[in-house]
Amino acid sequence: MNLFFTKIFYCIIFICLGLNVFGQTKFTATATPNNAGKDEYITLSLTVANGTHVQKITPPPLNDFNVVSGPSTTTEQNTINGETSEYISLSYVLLPKKLGSYKISPATAEIDGHIFKSNSINIVVSKNKSAGSTSSQRSSGAASMQSLLSGLDPFFEPQAQTTFSDYILRKGENIQKKVNDNMQLRLQLNKNSCYVGEALLATYKLYTRLKSESNLSKNPSFNGFSVIEMVQPNDALGFTNEKLNGKSYNVYIIRKAQLYPLQAGPIEVESATLDNKISFVKYSGTNGDNYNIDPNALITETVALNTKPIIINVKPLPEAGKPEGFKGAVGNFTIDAVLQKDNFTTDETAKLFVTIAGEGNMHLLTLPELKWQAGFEVFDTKITDNTDNKTVPISGSKTFEIPFSISKEGSYTIPSINFSYFDPKTKSYKSSNTKSIAFNISKGKKYTAAAGLKNTPGKKFSMFEYLLNNKGVILLFIAGFLIALFIFWMTKERKIPVNKNVPVKEVDGQMVNYYPPQNPLNRTEDCLFKNECISFYSILNDEVKTFLSKKFNIPSENLNTKSLAIVMDKAGIGNDLILQTQKLIKEIEWQLYTPFERNEELNTMYTKAQTIVQLLLK
Repeated sequence: MNLFFTKIFYCIIFICLGLNVFGQTKFTATATPNNAGKDEYITLSLTVANGTHVQKITPPPLNDFNVVSGPSTTTEQNTINGETSEYISLSYVLLPKKLGSYKISPATAEIDGHIFKSNSINIVVSKNKSAGSTSSQRSSGAASMQSLLSGLDPFFEPQAQTTFSDYILRKGENIQKKVNDNMQLRLQLNKNSCYVGEALLATYKLYTRLKSESNLSKNPSFNGFSVIEMVQPNDALGFTNEKLNGKSYNVYIIRKAQLYPLQAGPIEVESATLDNKISFVKYSGTNGDNYNIDPNALITETVALNTKPIIINVKPLPEAGKPEGFKGAVGNFTIDAVLQKDNFTTDETAKLFVTIAGEGNMHLLTLPELKWQAGFEVFDTKITDNTDNKTVPISGSKTFEIPFSISKEGSYTIPSINFSYFDPKTKSYKSSNTKSIAFNISKGKKYTAAAGLKNTPGKKFSMFEYLLNNKGVILLFIAGFLIALFIFWMTKERKIPVNKNVPVKEVDGQMVNYYPPQNPLNRTEDCLFKNECISFYSILNDEVKTFLSKKFNIPSENLNTKSLAIVMDKAGIGNDLILQTQKLIKEIEWQLYTPFERNEELNTMYTKAQTIVQLLLK
């Protein structure tokens, strides 16, 4: 019995919840005015409020009216406690075909898989009210103008008649001047001076009192900066209201980005160009404020708006007090280091996690220099970002995962790691340090040949006994002997076939095919000939450093121009080639943080890199 009542209770709750959800969703139809003159415009609005997912709105038949404009759409999304609802309104501007009483039947809407119907509307169309007094004419003209403009602009609100002049284009009126009086594109910076590597916020805003379709035709490239986008170009959503010179505007963010200067000196934050298709009502009448106009008077003009470029002063980081090993970090940071565990064996790969946390130019941070003891074999570093690009400057953390191994048992210590940075707030250099980490390496269980050949104390070593107890070794020797014999038989007195389509060269008096070594920059070469490849410099940087790392046996995380010069000099490489290699690395790293542009410079850079690689291969 209790189970029965429990089921009934839950059913009632679910029904109530369902009714509550559907009760929140409203689909209504309104007409303004619903008592109109024959030459008066009527605005029909179909509105969905609090819909969870509006899939389709189907208007009713409008056979008794001429549709002057529409549908114009107004949309809005609201999220409360994780639940998102939609507000959608379709507006039509109608002109009655004749006098009489009309009933506009309900419209339908599909919302979250359910069909909703709006209310029906009764409209009375009587004789043109403009036949009355001058006051009546103005009232009718204002009402018709409000109806027409609400179709042009979904954000239009009826105001004093003087505001209609923003939308009216009179005979002889200059379009560009009218647009300049009612629309402005502005570039706003949060500061006009900063240090190299310090965050700068650039916002391009459209201030408008007009209805327009806008497209960013000239998009700033931000040369000289590392760029973090916050609002993508042509992806502006929503608007706010602001006053400018005493007039109210709808304000849209066209582009918003964090800029991190890469060099000192004056740098220009470039201008932007916004192309706008603007709707006007063309009017050549002389009846003062009586705006009873022909619906064919709607026109669209295309006008370009430009921002003015702004020069910012980028200050160099001070030389006084610059710590040794400083790598360009600007902001406020802390550093921490931990090992995966305290005890390892010679069989295992240990992992050191170095985490830099704080705020600043996080995306440009690199691993600080680590001082490894002898016996450490260090492998490629993995980087994990946990940052918030919506804060200015970027905040969060960056973790470097460094695998390593040690082949000899014993106790070891990873020394304290120093991370230095420049704090623009205090205009001084600061440092953060990790604690030194002690750990132990014990002997692993892997079998080695040397271990098998060791004597047991007090027992004389016998090779015969060793082979008898290790039959696998005997089989290994026999297999090796047979393989060597087969190779000798295959190569003795046999001529190597020559492929005429492959270059040949003479070896020991015999002509053989010559296959040149594999191109270390083959991925870069592939990218060079693909129009859609925008990762040219990233791939080139990776392949050049991988080649140099293998060529001179330098761990990738320790490869920099200074360490490379030392190793190349020890290898007997000429000073000119060392300088060329250092210059190449700096040029590639510089290009990594500038906007990508496909041009002849890519071919030049690839040729320069390939020349240096081939010289080092000789």
